[in-house]
Amino acid sequence: MKKTITLSPVLLLGALLITPNVGQADVTPQQLEPFRKVQPGDDAGVAQASKLAKELSTRNDLASLTALRAMKGASSLGKNWLQGLANSAQNRRPAGKAELEAFLNNTGEDAEARYTVFRWLTDGNAEVRKQWLVKMTDDPSPEIRYEAIALALEPSELSEATLRQLLDLARQPEQVTAIIEKLGKLGVKIDQAKHFGFLTQWKFVGPFDNVGSDKFNTAYPVEPDYVAGKIADSYAGKTAAVQWVQESSSDPEGLVDLAKLYNNEKGCVVYGLAEVTSPSDVACELRVGCINAQKVWVNGELVIANEVYHTGMQVDQYIAPIKLKAGSNKILIKVCQNEQKDAWAQRYVFQARICDSTGKALSQK
Repeated sequence: MKKTITLSPVLLLGALLITPNVGQADVTPQQLEPFRKVQPGDDAGVAQASKLAKELSTRNDLASLTALRAMKGASSLGKNWLQGLANSAQNRRPAGKAELEAFLNNTGEDAEARYTVFRWLTDGNAEVRKQWLVKMTDDPSPEIRYEAIALALEPSELSEATLRQLLDLARQPEQVTAIIEKLGKLGVKIDQAKHFGFLTQWKFVGPFDNVGSDKFNTAYPVEPDYVAGKIADSYAGKTAAVQWVQESSSDPEGLVDLAKLYNNEKGCVVYGLAEVTSPSDVACELRVGCINAQKVWVNGELVIANEVYHTGMQVDQYIAPIKLKAGSNKILIKVCQNEQKDAWAQRYVFQARICDSTGKALSQK
């Protein structure tokens, strides 16, 4: 006789709990919108995204590639959540090799997301990694491009032509410097600052007062004059009238040493003005490295502002999308020094460069 098994309500609930999302459709891109929109400081948005991430992290109806596709155009904060969800989803419900390869081959997807897929496909398999990288030296993903060029640089002897080709493709500063050094050993001299697009020709005026380190938002007359396009020859400075002085940087990374220029003045503000001539209207990026508090304007528009002192410095530390117009473009930087006397707090330097979104310098006159 056929037996019929009937589950009690309690046992039925337990069965559903250990088999989540039975019958549910996959999570859709629209359901991931909170991650795309969330921004730092948006408390309500952060709370919503955090709650959604906690919910999705335990579900089996989120495809890893759905989460990775949602990274395109998402905020950096949202990308962090989506990246974590994609990793956990891939562990629970792996995407097939063909799906992953198609995603990686689509250079229109988010660069970080594609690098994640690259790692999924190649981790632990050196031969597969090499097969991908040999054709990816111009990949739009900075991480993938870096690894591809690193692989191409492995041979101990490379021709000048090969090194020049790799130099044109490389974007990561340390890698570019390493290639320039290799070319130097072959007797080929490269203007590193020019290659990076660093601004090396400046006019400076200062020092102005910053005693108490509270003048970051004080608009000395230089600022409104610059916005109005009528820079004066001299201004009332910290202790006396100050005039503009010309200064050229010969540093390979475009470093400008304001401590040297202004006799290690403390508690001060200095303004720098650079002019860039562009052959056409172009969308690009201004990238600044600075160990001191700084503000930067391009053609009168404030594009960078960071009130921090002596927290470290690196190439491309601060990045702002900008638009250059055909002809002359004026860039103003305000660099503030505090009054710390510690040995490590004596640097008063900055660097600035203009490049495209991949880090390649733009043509300038």
